[in-house]
Amino acid sequence: MIRFILAATMIFCGFARAESLKDTTPNVSVVGEAAEEVAPDRAVLHFGVITERPTAAAASSDNAQTIGAILSQLKTMGVAETDMQTQGVFLSPISTEDRDAKGKAKTVQAYRASNSLAVFVKPAEKAGDVIGAVIDKGANSVDGVDYDNSDLTAKRDALRAAAVKDAERRARVYAEAAGLRLGRVVEIRPFDEAAPRPMSEARVAMARDAFSAPLRPGLQRVTERVSVTWALAR
Repeated sequence: MIRFILAATMIFCGFARAESLKDTTPNVSVVGEAAEEVAPDRAVLHFGVITERPTAAAASSDNAQTIGAILSQLKTMGVAETDMQTQGVFLSPISTEDRDAKGKAKTVQAYRASNSLAVFVKPAEKAGDVIGAVIDKGANSVDGVDYDNSDLTAKRDALRAAAVKDAERRARVYAEAAGLRLGRVVEIRPFDEAAPRPMSEARVAMARDAFSAPLRPGLQRVTERVSVTWALAR
């Protein structure tokens, strides 16, 4: 407990010293920014199978059979098992009201089974072919396509360093214009990680013809920003 209190006190004192330096020392705070247009290298497909049958057993069995055919097709297309993820399995009763020839209402009971999947596909340009193939095998629910880059962490680290350099360049311009020079760094405050520009395709139709043309992953804009404060000296 004593060690924890001491560590917390030291952290607080560090912040206090930084704020004190900013209050008592001439300084300049500048926001630096770096951005890059990144080409996605993989796609995340979201689709599933919805099956309605008179009994729960039939709905569940037929749904599982269709999903099995889809998984087998994905394997033949080079998709690894580790890149297939079940995201939801549901079985529920459904009731619909119908009328006979005399206009008398009657309730029809059935069951709906659904199984949804997320599948990672590389390269991203292969997404259209994969969706078309799973629809041919029985997928009847397609919830969209997201695009991603598997090396975003390294790219963000490089952009963070570039953002600091950009902040220094801007700060130097201000300092020299005022007849001053940059001194020590007083504070570095990263902004919250900027989310990449959304890369999701619009919800797509379930007809096989919808995928006669390839999907276009486009580019993903990644941005990092940081605020840096320098003491000023003559």
